Amino acid sequence: MAKNMQNTSYRKLDVDAFDPEQYDENDETVDTPGLGPDERAVQGYLSSNRLEDALHASLLSPPLKTKDQNVKDRATLLVTKVLQSFKNAEIEQAVQKLSIDEGDILMRYVYKAMELGADAAVCQSLLAWHAQLVAKFGHGAIIRVLSGRQRL
Repeated sequence: MAKNMQNTSYRKLDVDAFDPEQYDENDETVDTPGLGPDERAVQGYLSSNRLEDALHASLLSPPLKTKDQNVKDRATLLVTKVLQSFKNAEIEQAVQKLSIDEGDILMRYVYKAMELGADAAVCQSLLAWHAQLVAKFGHGAIIRVLSGRQRL
């Protein structure tokens, strides 16, 4: 028998805390700001034709923690309005300036906007954004969105 078998001081990590079956959806340990993007700021950027600033402002505070579906839908419609303001030629340049976290949030909004049942023109725009997001961030962006526990 080994000498150190009696010494259990190395067992400091509680592995049961990482059990996915014990996940608490109401756990507030993750600090996520958010009741959605600031609509007035985004509208101001849109009216002054500062589309990239409007995009970044709309991605700042996603309502992932709230349980109010109206807040989530309103934020999704605002982001969709921002995305439709871009021309197809401007989409790639805007996506290239996004961070990985912003890309994941934007991918969540794209999927949620498709779920809300938009018309053909909106879906065409959303698919163009989706293609550019996948081109920059790869299939990992899709997997992170679909496997994430927090939904819009």
